[in-house]
Formats: sequence, structure tokens, C-alpha cells
Amino acid sequence: MDMLDGETSVRDYSLERLMMLSDGVFAIALTLLALELRPPEHWDGHVGSLLKGASPTLYAFVLSFGSIGAQWASHRRSFGRFKRADFGLTAYKMIFLGLIVMVPPVTRALTESRYEIGVVLLYIGLSVAIGLANLSIWCHAAFMSDILEPGATLRLKIVVALLLAFVAPTMTTLGVLSSQPRLHWLWILIPLVGFGMGAARRWADPKQA
Repeated sequence: MDMLDGETSVRDYSLERLMMLSDGVFAIALTLLALELRPPEHWDGHVGSLLKGASPTLYAFVLSFGSIGAQWASHRRSFGRFKRADFGLTAYKMIFLGLIVMVPPVTRALTESRYEIGVVLLYIGLSVAIGLANLSIWCHAAFMSDILEPGATLRLKIVVALLLAFVAPTMTTLGVLSSQPRLHWLWILIPLVGFGMGAARRWADPKQA
């Protein structure tokens, strides 16, 4: 019995350490985004010209900060339903974190290219890849192993999988497309997507709403 207790303790501690590693990676990624904020070249010292010259960088910072923050919140919520970590969860999580740390350099490329269409597509592609990696983590836990806490219904598992697959990439895509002058109105859709996500979660799991 002591041996079994010890093994359970090790597994629980492994999950805790994986969560700590993830939080550290998220914190570093957010910090690297902030390091890109600097006055534009040949700034004349006026606030107005500062905001105008730095607006592409500021916009990309807000967009990427919000995207990483949303992924962190999703990660914390999902991990709250896991009872232990296994090799599959660790492997998928490392892929997910590897994609997260790519957000700052791709964000920098986005601003330096002044939102050139190829870099915009790269940015959207990275967001989609992050969403798929997050989906893989959840599918492994919910459908391919026994690491999910008991009590999760099939409806909850499916709804969470759909949300992880589509919501974050959709919101990021709307955000980056709304940087174009003719598409500023797309910002209106972002809170609507967030409201729909919350409604879907409440429908799937009323106890956790």
C-alpha cells in the first residue's frame, strides 16, 4: 500500500511540475512580447507621434498578449480536470509550449512586415497550430487515457474539444484581420465569440458555470 501511495504521489507531483513549467513558459512568452515595445525610429518626443508610429507594434502586442492569455486560461482550466500526468500528456504539452514560444518572434515579423499578407497567414497558421496542439492535449486526456477526473460527461468532452479547436484560432484570425482599415468592424465579432464560448461551456457543464 505504501508503494502504491508513493507512486500516486509521484504522478500527482509530475502533473504539478508540468503545470509550473507551463506557467513559466507563458510568463516568458508574455515578457518577450513586451520587450518589443520601443519608441519608433526618429521619434520627435511628442506623445501623438509616439502613438502613431508605434501603433502597429502596440496592436500586435495587444493581439498576441490576448491570444497567449486566452491559451493560458484554457490551459489552466483543462489541467484542473486532470488527476495525473502521463507520457502522452507531457509530449503533447511540450509541443504546445514549443508553439507558444514562437508567438513573440512571429509577432515581431508581423509588425516589421507591416502586416504583409504572407506574414499574416503565417501568424494565423501558428494560431491554428496552437489550437490543434491544445486540442490534442484534451483529446488524449478525455478519450485516449484515464487521466481525466471522473464525472466528465461525453457532452462536456465533445464541447470542450470543439471550443479548443475553433475558438482561440477564430478570435486570433478576427483580431489580425481587423488590423486592416476596411475590416476594423471585425472586432465586434470577438466578444460575440467569447459570449458564445461561455454559453457553450455552461450548457455542457452547468455545475462548473
